[in-house]
Amino acid sequence: MQIFFWNSCGLGMSAKRVAVKKMILHHNIDICILLETKRRIYTPSIVYAMWNDPNVKWHSVDSVNNAGGILVIWYEENFKVDNIECSGQWNAIFGSHVKTNFACAIIGVYAGCLVAERRVLWGKISILQVAIAIPLFIVGDFYENLHGDRSSAYLNAVGSKDFHSFISHCNLVEYPLNGHRYTRFRGQSMSHIDKALAALECHLQFPDLALLRYPRGLSDHYQKLLGLHNKIWGWKSFRFLNCWADQP
Repeated sequence: MQIFFWNSCGLGMSAKRVAVKKMILHHNIDICILLETKRRIYTPSIVYAMWNDPNVKWHSVDSVNNAGGILVIWYEENFKVDNIECSGQWNAIFGSHVKTNFACAIIGVYAGCLVAERRVLWGKISILQVAIAIPLFIVGDFYENLHGDRSSAYLNAVGSKDFHSFISHCNLVEYPLNGHRYTRFRGQSMSHIDKALAALECHLQFPDLALLRYPRGLSDHYQKLLGLHNKIWGWKSFRFLNCWADQP
């Protein structure tokens, strides 16, 4: 399972669409989730410019007043979608990973900036989890910090408590960010508000998944990949023995 997600801060610039295309091609992505697209219309030409394959399907949550917007694109031969649910701040596909036949829901989240909005969002996803009764992957921009998620000491205690309660209530486990600490840079402020959460069943089914960070390009947010971690160890030393040259 390879899930790519990115708060692109708009998709109007061709350079951002090219960045998405490169990630999809280089990492064999199964599902692509783009947040804060700031678009209301997604034509086939826009989608195929990023993922040019006839087996690609997509579903979108439109932006409102040039804010928000969530686009979920998936490769149908790798993930078979049976149902779709969405709201203003989340976009969910329900189906199964074809290779493993593992049934799950994958939810892209773009949370609001107000604590009250996020509290409603956590409640809706909690209700959804009970209703569908299958494991969840939840990725996106949660606009919420836990302890140690910001470069400054500031922490919204009420919002953080709500978010922690949501994670505990839904029995979700967060994927740690591999090799880095922050996912968003704005001026001198750094934070880890882009996260990947999943049910324990998902962690057990795909034990090798890791949350990886890639260049942010023209966005405040780094690109993220929830996928296999192919570590590059660098050059390996090799010792040559002179006696080998004496052998015919």
